[in-house]
Amino acid sequence: MGTQNHSRRNGIYLLLIACLLTGLFTGRAFFFNLAYLFGGLLLISFLWAWFAVRWIGISRKTRARRAQVGQLFSESFAVHNLSFIPKLWLEVRDQSDLPGYRASHVVPAMGARATYRWNAEALCLTRGEFTLGPISLMSGDPFGLYLTPRVIPATSKLLVYPQTV
Repeated sequence: MGTQNHSRRNGIYLLLIACLLTGLFTGRAFFFNLAYLFGGLLLISFLWAWFAVRWIGISRKTRARRAQVGQLFSESFAVHNLSFIPKLWLEVRDQSDLPGYRASHVVPAMGARATYRWNAEALCLTRGEFTLGPISLMSGDPFGLYLTPRVIPATSKLLVYPQTV
């Protein structure tokens, strides 16, 4: 998706330059107005993408930081939009190293001051110490011109003991 992002944005840059050059050669205000439109689109898209990952709070709650092989490990997540600006979409990537654990999630549109919650669980199959987190956020503008990442570096540990017989 990143390459598609760049080609879209580069296409807008080319249209902006073409409109400016055509406006300079022909002297018509129409082409300058189009150039302003494309420039404004790029600026608004950049700002929208930048604000999309700002003023976001995320919390993860784990019932226990210890488990045994064969037990179910579960967490609950909550994403809080702390701003008055709605978020169109937000991709939450959890980078935990617990085998078989998939807590990543795509959060749908969130209104101002809204909260979105989900649960994730995995069966503990391997003993050892595992890291929960960090979490990376990704969002963008509605036109698909810019993607903005943000990393939340907080981590915690999960200790999985061998199964007792």
